[in-house]
Amino acid sequence: MDIGILIYSLQGGGAERAAVNLANQFVKEGHSVSIFVFNPSGQAYGMDERIKLCCALSSGKWKLIRIIKGIWNLRKLIWEKKPDILLSFMILTIPCALFATSGRKTRVIGLERANPKIHNKQFFKLICWLIHFCDGFIFQTEGARQYYPSHIRKKSMVIGNPVVSNAVWNPAENSEFRLCSAGRLHPAKDFETLIKAFSLYIKENKNSRLDIYGEGEKKDELIGLAKSLGVNNKVNFPGFARDVQKEISAYDVFIFSSRAEGMPNALMEAMAIGMPCISTDCDYGPRELIQDGKNGLLVPVGEEEKLKEAICRMAGNTVERKQMGKEAGKVKEKYSPETIAQKYLLYMESVLHEKQKDKGSIL
Repeated sequence: MDIGILIYSLQGGGAERAAVNLANQFVKEGHSVSIFVFNPSGQAYGMDERIKLCCALSSGKWKLIRIIKGIWNLRKLIWEKKPDILLSFMILTIPCALFATSGRKTRVIGLERANPKIHNKQFFKLICWLIHFCDGFIFQTEGARQYYPSHIRKKSMVIGNPVVSNAVWNPAENSEFRLCSAGRLHPAKDFETLIKAFSLYIKENKNSRLDIYGEGEKKDELIGLAKSLGVNNKVNFPGFARDVQKEISAYDVFIFSSRAEGMPNALMEAMAIGMPCISTDCDYGPRELIQDGKNGLLVPVGEEEKLKEAICRMAGNTVERKQMGKEAGKVKEKYSPETIAQKYLLYMESVLHEKQKDKGSIL
């Protein structure tokens, strides 16, 4: 199969990581893969040399002109490469995918990678209208799928993110209890609640620290919050980590504090290395990964006191913490690139087969 993947760029992010992991696995299994991007700069993840990277970059003084040129460049690339399937990896790239493939046999499969509840009503209506023109649609979670109308659910499939495990949880042997988190420093990640919970915890447990990996618009504000709470010497922001699993593997606990998610890559990667995790029970994703009290802990969104209690529970029971980490590590089998890629391939084959049947019935 000749597979195309459309994504804005391959800079650091969950969608970008998932796209590269899938592409790498597809070529391992003998398929031809082209990744189409509008912005070629800042490639953050290792990509198999057999993957063709195609750039629809455009130039010009005016943004609208650049967008139009970029979409037209994408169309020319699609007609040149002739993929059988084009996976539109972001909601916003679906219109581009549909225009670029119009008049061709290339089938378009859209993906919802965000929490659909964050879309405003008018934008959501537009999304649903656009999906009507897609040949298939993939959700990351059943919860997100149920949010959409029935006619979209009928043509869709739920397939989780692939997770690669390249490290093993091995906490450093020292007296300091080390907590960590990772993600874009963005309002939806709610690192404010995490810092507040940590400030409550450290009042009674001085020998502890919190490191938050990532970059983003909230960094200065978060640093200011830590300072105002008097924990700035215990809360650190090491920046973006290209290999986040290796960086976090020596910590005692991973904490995920988001208010909304599609399918949390950072949480999956921490679990995959066998690390005990605490997560907010946000829509969507964490409750499909964590069985509370078995392979991690779930806490209500935005409640620093509950999060502080979960930290205390993890810190106070080494045996339970290790057992949760062992159970958490099982996600790497369920969501391995091999398993997830097979689900994608089967679904893509079914979309191609269905279209062939439709063509035959018309003739």
